[in-house]
Amino acid sequence: MLENFTSRLASLKPVSIDKIENVALLNRVDRKFVLTEDELESIIPCLVDNYYILEINDIRIFSYENNYFDTPDLQFFRDHHNGYVNRIKVRTRKYVETDMCFFEIKKKEKVERTNKHRESVPEMFSDIDQERINIIQYYSNKNIKEVHLVLKNNFHRVTLVNNSFTERVTIDMDLHFMDDKKEVDFGRIAIVEIKQDKNSQGSPLTRFLKQNTIRKQNISKYIYGVISLNDSVKKNNFMPMIKKINKLQHYGTNGR
Repeated sequence: MLENFTSRLASLKPVSIDKIENVALLNRVDRKFVLTEDELESIIPCLVDNYYILEINDIRIFSYENNYFDTPDLQFFRDHHNGYVNRIKVRTRKYVETDMCFFEIKKKEKVERTNKHRESVPEMFSDIDQERINIIQYYSNKNIKEVHLVLKNNFHRVTLVNNSFTERVTIDMDLHFMDDKKEVDFGRIAIVEIKQDKNSQGSPLTRFLKQNTIRKQNISKYIYGVISLNDSVKKNNFMPMIKKINKLQHYGTNGR
């Protein structure tokens, strides 16, 4: 874990899960950034002045588990690679500390806009039944007949909300991916995602990152997991992202 950063999270004011849930933002605009540990530490003053941190039972850093699904020919991965606008991702997600699980479909509708189908489920699962395949087909607008488990992913997350409760920020650390043949870790970087309602304007953290020439990055944990675990997939269009993240992971600098 990025210890210097996480140790300084005590400086932030806490907020309860009830207030966070009021900023659900299911129809939202998303922006992602990949930061090194030094850059994470640099945003602390901005976070202290402008954001609350989610705290549940004195816990501020939470564990997540994902199961990602795709078709046998990786249709969802290929749609992303080929720049298909109305693309989807399918997963189950577990919030470890609260033991809550969800089945989710994330649909990318425009460059920075995402809609989500979210369904509470009793536990994580590795097989998709026909009812959920029908839901997937509805969201994908394609003839999807079969999906299966492609990879598993776990990480730690910090969740923030701005002072006016119109924006959420998540910071994902300790990224770990695995399938039935291989495991990979990305422990020296973090993914920062800023999520706002499509009608909201302005973000203190976005302004701070822009002022410090930290640029938005088109990254998906699922996509990077597939690339990291499978050498044979087509990834030409992802090469800028791959080179960028590999540089940050190995050298700890954005070289800006």
